[in-house]
Amino acid sequence: MPPRLACLAILLYWAIAASSLIRRDVLPELRFVNPPDLRSVARAGGENGPTHWNVLVADDAHPSQSGRTVGTAITESVRSADGWVRMASRVRLDSGGLLRGTSVDARSNVEMKIDSTCTIDATGNLHSFRATVRTADDSSPVLKVEGRLKGQAIEVTTHGPLPILNQTRTIPYQPRSLVQNALDPFDQLPGLQVGQHWETRVVNPLNGQVQAVRVDVPRKTVIHWGKDPVTVLEVVQHMMPFSARTWVRPDGLVLRQEVPFPFVKLVLERVPGRATDESHEGPAR
Repeated sequence: MPPRLACLAILLYWAIAASSLIRRDVLPELRFVNPPDLRSVARAGGENGPTHWNVLVADDAHPSQSGRTVGTAITESVRSADGWVRMASRVRLDSGGLLRGTSVDARSNVEMKIDSTCTIDATGNLHSFRATVRTADDSSPVLKVEGRLKGQAIEVTTHGPLPILNQTRTIPYQPRSLVQNALDPFDQLPGLQVGQHWETRVVNPLNGQVQAVRVDVPRKTVIHWGKDPVTVLEVVQHMMPFSARTWVRPDGLVLRQEVPFPFVKLVLERVPGRATDESHEGPAR
């Protein structure tokens, strides 16, 4: 049996090693970090020019493959000298390719254009947003959705070809809370940690609906992006009747996002290429 001092030395060494492992592997996941809000998202974006995305229809039969491309998207954030931020997106969709093989296959290729803007003031609060849906050969919008902050609420107005689409309603707004266009992925979601949860508002520009959505970060996982496997945080949006996921690199860069859409699983995937896209931790180990 080792002398008493040797036993104490062994116990001390074990305690130091265990505490180091806890600090490295456990505490980072347990420490309190505020979930992302509109101010942190606005501050993180806008430094590296526009971001390009492929719009894909995921193939459930071959989940490891990227799916077929049915459109493209470009997102960009521009910060003004007074601290305001304007976030904009341009999405182009082939509606025929989008619904090909489904029960509502239109068997025609009609290009849809969805243009969106969102203005955030210097305090990180929503000021207004706007989304318009057009066909490629028509200059007048098929559907227009506009929102403007009024006090502690957002007044949302929709205009469309059907009477049911022409309406104005008011939804509550918490300071700096996230409001997201379903077809306008955030470029960054900074400060994510496993175990976080929050509520956001999701605007669907295709039908004008605004839905309150519960969001949580259940785990870390690995996806293939570009040529390499990458460790990401999985963010899940719980909405009725769908759930949608977003995959975010630990540095906050959004790589892939599912879009709630009937009949098909629509995915926006970031196109690699910028210097910031490559400056990650490397392939997952």
